[in-house]
Amino acid sequence: MQSKESLRTQLITQEKVLRGTDFSREDLASCNALLSSTLYTDADWVFAYYPITSEVDIKAVLHDAIAHKHLALPVSEMDGTMTFREVTRLDQLHRGSLGITEPREGNTVVPTARTLILVPGVAFSMQKDRIGRGKGYYDRYLQKHREAFTLGICRSHQIIKKIPTDQWDIRVNALLCGGAFF
Repeated sequence: MQSKESLRTQLITQEKVLRGTDFSREDLASCNALLSSTLYTDADWVFAYYPITSEVDIKAVLHDAIAHKHLALPVSEMDGTMTFREVTRLDQLHRGSLGITEPREGNTVVPTARTLILVPGVAFSMQKDRIGRGKGYYDRYLQKHREAFTLGICRSHQIIKKIPTDQWDIRVNALLCGGAFF
């Protein structure tokens, strides 16, 4: 089996080739499916991410969560830790030290059993394994906060048959791709 590092490199190269591809229909299908799901409607808090080009554009979900729920977005620190801060307006975001759009300020919040965490990734498998960008932020965070429901969200080309895993890798509880839950 291919190593995780070489697979990640291959997938990130694929991301670059796909830049400029219009994924808006697939992304919208996922947003609509999520917004009408009980996973979303039953959640008090949504811990999400502000999408980069290669990730599902979930801005519609972010706006809805601000209007109807509580929204938190991650802040990644240089020491490898990640926290989530409450967001009440998307114009309070800035480009953080790792180049990711994150809250400039806001209360740090901790997930509960009624929190839905939307987890991005470079790729996912149908076994709910995930390969991220290689820094381990989500794995470390999710290891400490198992009470929340985690939903991997990706595009159809990001689902692969098998992902090599290590003992510290954390699976997501469910996967959303192209408007379908797995």
